Amino acid sequence: MSPARPAHVRSAAEVPDDDQLVEQLRDLLADVDDFPELAERMALLADERRLRILFCLHAHPGIRSSDLARAIGAHESTTSHALALLREAGWVHAVRVGRVVRYELASGFAHDLLHELGSEHLDEVHHPEG
Repeated sequence: MSPARPAHVRSAAEVPDDDQLVEQLRDLLADVDDFPELAERMALLADERRLRILFCLHAHPGIRSSDLARAIGAHESTTSHALALLREAGWVHAVRVGRVVRYELASGFAHDLLHELGSEHLDEVHHPEG
């Protein structure tokens, strides 16, 4: 996101007074009932190892946990634990292919967020047309 250009602009020329604005924001926040869960989910991204795993899954979906461990230079057990946390929080999901379990991002939100964070795909990985 570029700091030179705001992501949102007001559509109305008239700005509400401070009290109206505060009340509108309180109403908006009251409609969201899962802030603790959202904060916990986002906190998982503050760990460098888990973020590296997500970058790898974004770059090449369908990788095995043992290959992820080798790619990020971590023990397999540590990587498996990180994947379990990410899976439980809804960032990744496991796909069983025969006896092998492969991992990929669980949502378009995770994919888009990783693009925003600067993650790229490997050359042979492309977005589907459509």
